[in-house]
Amino acid sequence: MSSTYGQQCASTNRQKLLRNLQAAGVSGVVYLRGMETTERKWTDAEMPFRQESNFFYLTGATEADCHFILDIGTSENHLFIPKYGEDYALWCGNPPTVADVKAKYGVDHAGTAEDILRVLEKLNPGKVHILDQEQNLSALGDWKGKADKGSLKKAIIDARVIKSEAEIALMRKAAKISGDAHIALMKAVRPGKDTERQLHALFEYECFRNGGRFQAYTPIVASGRNGSVLHYVNNTDPVTSEKRDMLLVDAACEYECYAADITRTYPVGGKFEGDWKTTYEICLDMQKAVLRAIKAGVEWEDMHRLANKVAAEGLLKAGIAKGTLEDLLGNHIPNIFFPHGLGHLIGLDVHDVGGYPEGVSRIPEPGLRYLRMRRKLEAGMVVTVEPGIYFVDPILDAALANPTQRQFLNVEVLERFRRNVGGVRIEDDVVVTEDGIENLTGWVPKEIADIEAVMAGAK
Repeated sequence: MSSTYGQQCASTNRQKLLRNLQAAGVSGVVYLRGMETTERKWTDAEMPFRQESNFFYLTGATEADCHFILDIGTSENHLFIPKYGEDYALWCGNPPTVADVKAKYGVDHAGTAEDILRVLEKLNPGKVHILDQEQNLSALGDWKGKADKGSLKKAIIDARVIKSEAEIALMRKAAKISGDAHIALMKAVRPGKDTERQLHALFEYECFRNGGRFQAYTPIVASGRNGSVLHYVNNTDPVTSEKRDMLLVDAACEYECYAADITRTYPVGGKFEGDWKTTYEICLDMQKAVLRAIKAGVEWEDMHRLANKVAAEGLLKAGIAKGTLEDLLGNHIPNIFFPHGLGHLIGLDVHDVGGYPEGVSRIPEPGLRYLRMRRKLEAGMVVTVEPGIYFVDPILDAALANPTQRQFLNVEVLERFRRNVGGVRIEDDVVVTEDGIENLTGWVPKEIADIEAVMAGAK
């Protein structure tokens, strides 16, 4: 990785954290230990290394086994690299020097891990603020007795929730790489000839060759009825030969540790038809309604309720449900088909920190209880909007066995959709602005005509 992140984003991020700590009257130093080198159990085979998110946020450093100290009072910072052994160059190439990392990441001071205690003695902090009592504090020596986990977590979460322009630029890049990979799959899928595993491999290949080294999460490549499993990651079945059946692909990469999160669902034969098309239109209407309504100041749970309302209207129009709109909403009928939360914060982690501020609890209602975020939206937040409509056998069986809910379901129509359709999910990543959104992934085809055109070979 270039030094772009270390010199631009991390410096801004440190200032945001310092403002939060100073405003709370916190003094002393911040100590973070970066991700350590890990090996597969009972072997010497190293696991792929990806820096711990908070450490990367404040340093931009991508080397393993590093340490970081930030003086809250003076704002001076110290990055420490390992003392590399003589044989490091043999196996891994020339190691970075202290001068290398100081220039690369734009920190005030750099040293090796052996310098940590000397620096702490010089700073003589009253407290050493850490994120988690479970983290490895062995490098602190006797200073671990001054470790305090009471203040840092909230301060760093509050900083990470609002993205800087430099962070959003990295997320645009992650979205571009991931979106292009989705389009490659739309063009490549062959009903009855491919497997989910082959398409999974193609997605990762397209990301890797364009700069997305890591996937932001395990890709979901679900053909046919597998689309009804929300986190289906087996990706081992043949792609259905029924051309009207859907392929649900929920996959995205990271770029410089920043994540994208995109889902697209489309018929493997390239043409939307019948119950599959109807289900897709309900989900697309849900997402469009939410995207129109999002702006700074709205409550995220209200966006979920809006998606629920549009789902109820679609279920009535399709003949799957019956009764009044109030009947359906009051008896949680939409949640039979839309059982999960609307979306989540995204950033350095695909399910990013800060979804539930201190003192905010979950809403004990179907669907809403699974919200990964419950807070008022602010400009600079980046959130996913991912409604879905699914026909999940255990959930449907429970609803049909419940007399209160069964009376609002057209059983014959429901059973037809259940036989045919697995699930549909459509997901975009959006930056919240004062009066709306910037959709980072809205250019990835999702309108029926656009998907059909891409799958027919259009650019």
